[in-house]
Amino acid sequence: MENLAANGARHRFTSALLASLVLYTAVALWLAWHPIALPSDDALFFARALTRFSVLDFSPQFPGYPGFVALGRIIRLVSDDRLDALATTTLLIALALPPVAGLVAWRMTGNRWRALLAFLLTLACPLLPDLALSLLSDGSGILFLLVFLALLPKERTGDAAFFPIFMAGVALACAGACRPSDAVMLAAAAIGTLIAMPRLVRPLLLGAIAVAIPVIAVMFALEGTLYIREGLRFFIGNATLWGNTPFADAAYAHGNWLSAIGALPAGPLLVGLAVLSALATLWRLRSSPPAAAAAFALLGHALWVAAFQNPDHLRHLAPIMILGGLLLSVIRLPRNGQMPLAAIALYAAAELYCLGRTVDLHAGRLPPLAQALAFLRGEPHAAIATNNGVFTLRALLPRNHIYDMHYPADARLGLAMAKGPAYRLTTTHPLEAKITATFGGRFAGEETLWLARE
Repeated sequence: MENLAANGARHRFTSALLASLVLYTAVALWLAWHPIALPSDDALFFARALTRFSVLDFSPQFPGYPGFVALGRIIRLVSDDRLDALATTTLLIALALPPVAGLVAWRMTGNRWRALLAFLLTLACPLLPDLALSLLSDGSGILFLLVFLALLPKERTGDAAFFPIFMAGVALACAGACRPSDAVMLAAAAIGTLIAMPRLVRPLLLGAIAVAIPVIAVMFALEGTLYIREGLRFFIGNATLWGNTPFADAAYAHGNWLSAIGALPAGPLLVGLAVLSALATLWRLRSSPPAAAAAFALLGHALWVAAFQNPDHLRHLAPIMILGGLLLSVIRLPRNGQMPLAAIALYAAAELYCLGRTVDLHAGRLPPLAQALAFLRGEPHAAIATNNGVFTLRALLPRNHIYDMHYPADARLGLAMAKGPAYRLTTTHPLEAKITATFGGRFAGEETLWLARE
């Protein structure tokens, strides 16, 4: 009887695994089928960096993301086109997230069903398409953070071999090199790890230093001390001007994270459950190092996002959703040691609902900015004022006059003096009578653009 039960359980898991792999393959093919095009100025800057690296010349923007650029250049060894190499890099990174999340869950629990659950919750993350197709660095920081978690010992007690912990420090530093903007999240992960298991500090620190010092030395060799001045300028500008943060000048601020999350279908439920999973993990004072690291990382990143990230860019929520799904997959309730099945079912339902409301299954559409470019090529003498894709429009529409709406007085003057048609390209819904064209987003994280006649 025991053998029959074991065989039945093995058969059920094999069937579930095969179904999950079929689903994963379908998602991978759907993502790969999307046409490659520039969706933002930041993507343009990264594409430039694959040929020439210069933070001072926005190739890419500050802080440079040297690890991510290095990954893109490795892919470019087999691809002549830098845009294709950049798109391949972000696609492969995004597709690596579900299996690595599953590996983390398996390492933490030794339970294959929990590993499969983490895999599926990550695959169903509503922001995974944005990580794959935005051509930006966000996914790389999450990926190396998950590798860091996978290398940590699952128990607070017992011996920890030096080399795996050293490599965990290397992975954490690689996450920082790929995505320096996630520094608060990564520092919080390290703090959580050391609170759970203080004796890991030496190998972690040595591993991190082994990567951090060469990366910092290369950055200063390329940019010199101007790198620090550019960093200060960028931070102040992002906080007070173009970043749409709580500290932004009233003339430039619009919206906030509460309204952005509320506008995302099931967004409050997803973010709320993710934060609750982190708090529940920390409530158990005897959390394992990877669980504590993930919980601290989630909460630290949530605070950083609320204070200093732009609510127009939902991709900043991706680490919260992915880490939240991971923690729900591995957490046990303190009293009975069971998994919170109701919370997991609710989280999965919220993910599927959000995907159903935000994802366009037709894979042939271009990103909104590329759609606008295709339309405006038929208006070679038009003047356009926008704060979305200014550099991309100027680079690819040389015959048009492009005005930056971050400087509204100059933009209004330029439109008033236009000899041809004058337009505003905006993510704010204009009056219906003024709408010339609408360029819809393909999934959560891509805002619809409207072209309005002035």
